[in-house]
Amino acid sequence: MSRLSPLPLLLRAQLYQHLAAMEKAGVPADRAYALLDLGPRARPRVDTFRRLFARGVDPATAGANSGLFTVFETRLLRAALGAGSPYATYQRLASSHATRASQLATLRARLVLPAAILAIALCVQPLPQLYTGAISAGGYVARTVLPLAILGIIAMLAMRVNVWFASGAAAPWRAGAERALLAMPLFGKLHLRRNARDFNESLAMLLQAGLSLFEALPPALDTVDNRIVRADLATLLPAVKSGATLAQAIGALRLVDTTQLYAFVHTGEESGTLPEMLLRHADAESESLALAQNELVTWLPRILYALVAIWMVVQLLGRPALNAAQSV
Repeated sequence: MSRLSPLPLLLRAQLYQHLAAMEKAGVPADRAYALLDLGPRARPRVDTFRRLFARGVDPATAGANSGLFTVFETRLLRAALGAGSPYATYQRLASSHATRASQLATLRARLVLPAAILAIALCVQPLPQLYTGAISAGGYVARTVLPLAILGIIAMLAMRVNVWFASGAAAPWRAGAERALLAMPLFGKLHLRRNARDFNESLAMLLQAGLSLFEALPPALDTVDNRIVRADLATLLPAVKSGATLAQAIGALRLVDTTQLYAFVHTGEESGTLPEMLLRHADAESESLALAQNELVTWLPRILYALVAIWMVVQLLGRPALNAAQSV
């Protein structure tokens, strides 16, 4: 298994869009892989994948060892390839990754303008003092470049922590951070719902690919990055093994909200369409979460604008008082 970090969401979406299109068109696997082009960033992984496949390694293992597929995707695709055509799995993965990449791009785009306004404010605010000689050129640089550098470092660390947290890596303080995240107003509820949505979507895809419920539950749990949520969902497997239906096991969960999920799962088990009903619930949750995230993305820049404006007003009001004190 490759130790490389997962490809960016957009590249993973492009990967599965290509594979789905090739599968739908009936293109042979070796030709489909030969036509795969994800750009220079992923080219070494694609070349490694092709070499492994040419040696007779199965596509799922080749994708895992080359870093094209994540651990979950490898298990999912191995099951889908073993069951027949992986077209539906490719299509689902492409849609899921594309949606998440779009949401992330939207968030970043809407944060660019507030960040630019803050940078301009930091650069403009000390200019009058530099002009009057109250501060030197070095002082101006210290009051502009240094805060920007600190903010940049904080933003970089925040992104790295987010990537590390999503990877599920262990740390002594992780449990406390997960509890604090779940306890946060608004964000905690969205975080819990996203983890539950990821589990349900993963479980549905694994079942649809041909795995039994007993086989599908453990890898589906691995897609849940919050270990407190994962521990709650982990009670499903022993409950099902003891003879309970999945709906009954879900109804006994303590942390995850199962009000709607129970009805979907119960209907799916009764009608023999459990994967389809789980996917319908996951799609509904994805739409609801997207709406909530869009609201947050809309308001977050406004909050940043307000904070920058307040900071500038405080600086302007504080400057006359500082000048008066210096004159005395």
